[in-house]
Amino acid sequence: MMKVKSGVVLLLSAMSCLVMSFPSMAATKIGSISLEINSNISAGDYGGDVDVDTDSSKYYVDDVQVTNEPKNGWEDNDKPKIKVTLIADDDYYFPSTLSKSDVDLSGDDGTVTSISRRNNDEMYVNITLDALDGDDDDDDSDYDLYISDLEWDDADGTASWEEADDARKYEVRLYRDGSSVTSVQTTSNTYYRFASYFTKSGDYTFKVRAVYNSSNKGSWYESEELDVSSSEARDIRENSSSSDYGSSTAGGPGNNSQSSGAWLHDDIGGWWYCNADRSYPVNQWQYINDYWYFFNEKGYMVTGWVLWNNIWYYCSDSGAMLTNTTTPDGYRVGADGAWIQ
Repeated sequence: MMKVKSGVVLLLSAMSCLVMSFPSMAATKIGSISLEINSNISAGDYGGDVDVDTDSSKYYVDDVQVTNEPKNGWEDNDKPKIKVTLIADDDYYFPSTLSKSDVDLSGDDGTVTSISRRNNDEMYVNITLDALDGDDDDDDSDYDLYISDLEWDDADGTASWEEADDARKYEVRLYRDGSSVTSVQTTSNTYYRFASYFTKSGDYTFKVRAVYNSSNKGSWYESEELDVSSSEARDIRENSSSSDYGSSTAGGPGNNSQSSGAWLHDDIGGWWYCNADRSYPVNQWQYINDYWYFFNEKGYMVTGWVLWNNIWYYCSDSGAMLTNTTTPDGYRVGADGAWIQ
């Protein structure tokens, strides 16, 4: 029988601990965390949900728990507390140097109170939401924010719904096969065109809720599924026009004007845009269906980073320029889409 000296055993044990304590040499450190919060908790409710999402490809939201739900219902000035569990994707890890100041929140207002790691792959973020605003002196807290008749236009990817009596605006979000495709979008219309996000086959749904103000939001309502094949997704994009759908991007890198035309695709360079006069954009930005797109010197839509007038912008996989968010590789862009250095 082979014997091993005690010193060798200790060395092997120490090496094993080192392997377990440190991420793979190929793993990339996550330097910041970006979360979008949408709370459906209101004063007077029992229970209530909080939806937390991220646009990052480095990690995903695994679980959201409300940790201080009262037995007798939520009251005015209560501050809901949530615990968000994040899981790092393959080839990424959460370093011990991350602090709560590295967490950026958007959507409903809240404050990061603490963060902690279970290991390199799992992190907890504790957030306290702003105080609930119940009845006020004008007794105007009872708003009709009910939404009905959610419908799809399968020709151009337009989501529509009936107006809620007291809604000042609406929040809407697109899903494919149960996973979110977009962040929460805001519009004052009772429709939103998602044509540019129909990039592949799948079962598409959208959720929408009516908003009176930040403290008075209705329930989320979900549409029926729209089953789309790859060719049908292409047709939806091609049928996209310049009607006034969605919410306009604030600022941008070019001339902020809508374009009338159609998306086309070929096997040479991918997607390109044909204007109404049969011209097409070349080496320039163009504002189409409320989003900025960049087209290269051959007229094809560009994804990823774009350097324009010494400023960096990022275009998503759909081609739409990102604004007010964190890019998939971890950089922040502002309301005009420019990289915040």
